[in-house]
Amino acid sequence: MNNDSNAQDVGGDDAAVGAAEQPAIQPEPPPPPVATMRPMETLSSVELPVIVELGRTRLLMKDLLGLRPGSVVELDRHVGAPVDVFVNSTLLAQGEVVVVDDELGVRITAIAGGSDDTGT
Repeated sequence: MNNDSNAQDVGGDDAAVGAAEQPAIQPEPPPPPVATMRPMETLSSVELPVIVELGRTRLLMKDLLGLRPGSVVELDRHVGAPVDVFVNSTLLAQGEVVVVDDELGVRITAIAGGSDDTGT
């Protein structure tokens, strides 16, 4: 009989401990407020990295270590070939190099995967 009462006591204690450890049920939080701005307006202030790639090449380590001021590195593009414009590491457009107020710029000539949207 002692064994039966001990088993009941242990089982009863476990049940009491288990009930005490269960978390209280929390009500669901209210849904977030509906944005009044359109998605594009919301994203318009997001800053993304823009990279203009003039060309690429591969060099042996010995050639790389031999570069000095005045060295010329040949690229895989021809003079007048369009440059690639990457946004967040994704090719977005191609363009041509221009000078704007003594600084370099890129005039977009084509959007990647799309048509020319200049309207002309």
